[in-house]
Amino acid sequence: MTDIPMMGGSAGASGGAPRDAVSTFERHRAELRASKRVWNIVALGAFTICLGLSIWISQFYPDRLANGIPRIFEYFGTILPDLQWDVLFEGRTEEGRAVPGSLTFWYTDFWDYVELLWETILMAITATLIGAAVAFVLSFPAAANLAPNSWLYWLSRRFLEVCRGIPEILLALVFVFMIGIGPLAGIIAIAIHTAGALGKLFAEVNENASSRPVEGITAVGGTWAEKMIFGVVPQVAPNFFSYAMLRFEINVRASSIIGFVGAGGIGQELNRVISFYSDDRVLAVLILVVLMVTIIDLISERIRLGYIGRENF
Repeated sequence: MTDIPMMGGSAGASGGAPRDAVSTFERHRAELRASKRVWNIVALGAFTICLGLSIWISQFYPDRLANGIPRIFEYFGTILPDLQWDVLFEGRTEEGRAVPGSLTFWYTDFWDYVELLWETILMAITATLIGAAVAFVLSFPAAANLAPNSWLYWLSRRFLEVCRGIPEILLALVFVFMIGIGPLAGIIAIAIHTAGALGKLFAEVNENASSRPVEGITAVGGTWAEKMIFGVVPQVAPNFFSYAMLRFEINVRASSIIGFVGAGGIGQELNRVISFYSDDRVLAVLILVVLMVTIIDLISERIRLGYIGRENF
């Protein structure tokens, strides 16, 4: 009989232990929530201070912005020619000369512009292929879940950061000084920046890939390279292609800009006509550049949709 109270007391003690554990767990959760709330407040305060400092340093004031917007059109008025509608669509005079102010006069060097536009496109294609190839190779050791060891992961990440951290136009300026004026300097500059930018994107895609195919290849004794080729690449190839096409569109625009430092392409001609204050030629080249970029963007979009499929968008 004396054993019964002892058993009841034991049961009560054992019943109290879970309640104590639950209360401890709840207190721990409450402490975590309070700590998270404090850090959120600190982060919000730091963001507010940084935003205020950036507004003060850049003088991003509404009244200043409102007063400056109308002057945008004044700037375009200084660099664009006065359209002479009475002669805009005329051809050539009896002597065979283009009428000044006409479209024929604007595009006297039309085929030279087309050749430079084609050079710009080829620069973008070559740079994208080289950069994407480097990014493809480095994206696997640069992925935290796929890197064979920590030091190779660190080196790959830092190399990609350096490549994308330097602007294309600065790289182009350096290579123009090294190897001379021409498209080769622009191709190398854009390829280096492309490798860094795509390498980061490719690595992030790799980190989101499923590990099951890799584990299966590991179970049958596959090497690291075989795990990447057969376990990861089939999963990430559509995203790789999509990012590469998007980068190609960006590189077309970059190829049009770096010509200002002598790195080839239509940008070099645009810099020349601006330097000679040839307003009609400036407008002519700008129209062609905008048309080229628009057409390439549309074609690139169709190619991406055809390869990946609309259901993935």
